[in-house]
Amino acid sequence: MAELFLNNNKIANISTTSLMLPNLKKLDLSRNLLTFIDRETFRGIKNLEYLNLADNKFTTFTNLMFHHLSNLNEIILDNNNIGASLQRVNLFDRSGYGLTRKIQSISINRINFGNVPPNFFIDAYDLRKLSITHNKITDVFELPCELQYLDMSDNPLSEIAGEDFVNLPSLRDLKLNNLLISEIPEFAFENLHSLKTLELGRNKNLTQFSSIAFGADVLSDAVDFPLEKLSLKGSRLTKLDAELLEPFGHLTELDLQGNPWHCDCDMKWVKRLQIPEHYTDHLRCGSPPDLFNAKIFDLKSKFFTCDNKKRHIGFAIALFTVCTILAMMAVWIFLCIPSRHCNPATFRDLYGTSAAYSVLPTSPN
Repeated sequence: MAELFLNNNKIANISTTSLMLPNLKKLDLSRNLLTFIDRETFRGIKNLEYLNLADNKFTTFTNLMFHHLSNLNEIILDNNNIGASLQRVNLFDRSGYGLTRKIQSISINRINFGNVPPNFFIDAYDLRKLSITHNKITDVFELPCELQYLDMSDNPLSEIAGEDFVNLPSLRDLKLNNLLISEIPEFAFENLHSLKTLELGRNKNLTQFSSIAFGADVLSDAVDFPLEKLSLKGSRLTKLDAELLEPFGHLTELDLQGNPWHCDCDMKWVKRLQIPEHYTDHLRCGSPPDLFNAKIFDLKSKFFTCDNKKRHIGFAIALFTVCTILAMMAVWIFLCIPSRHCNPATFRDLYGTSAAYSVLPTSPN
């Protein structure tokens, strides 16, 4: 027997002699009532390569040990409340869980895991796939350098930076959905030279996406841009820099749906992207009000106007007009209204002649 599926039952106990199956490669015990497995239970399945223990009742490593599974390369521990235990004991600790260093795939979703301790995966030399979603992780931890797939979605992670994803030359799939991040900063993914799929969906606080998140070089020449699939759906983005046209134009899949896009002249470039029809139905405007909920790809280019720029131009025209009118009035006043000259008689009439200033008679002497 190479595969054994015992999932979706009400198994609460497994005797140490129940699994004497030396040829067993795959064992599924998910969705049962297991709280304890004796370490000797796995002695008879040393050639096991795949083990699924998801949706059971495990809470601590003392009830769950993998020391005899030397050939195991994939394990699923989802929905077991072992997060607190992992804060104290490493998965690969021989005095603890004893997981083999040959492991290539680990799934620890919904295990109530807080921030990952330092060097937690230092012994995971061959780990290629890691899924660690729906936990309480607030910081990006030290990642195994051979990773090809990483899913950190649904964690209260509020910030990412380029330094978080260095030394990951083989990473091809990165999923960062439903986090608390508010921006994708400069050079966030510049070091991921093998990245093919990037998911950034359902990030309800995400309002900023740097035009050089993938580096500055790809803006002018995206020939070596590795990304093929990008999802930004269901976030709070209102605009994207037009400089992203070059790299985004090389994508085979781009999902921008579910964002409140501001449909002005700065977003007109999006219509130049080759987006499949099934990714355009919910690609709609959030503003201005007269275009609310309009399908971007149904709008003609003339509707993508910039109200602010119009107001600036209008103000400049009005100011120029006023200045011109004032200048013309000044010229008219200067040329057409005669100057007033001083009349001595008028001066005397107004002020009279003082005796102290009368002209005195003079004599020849």
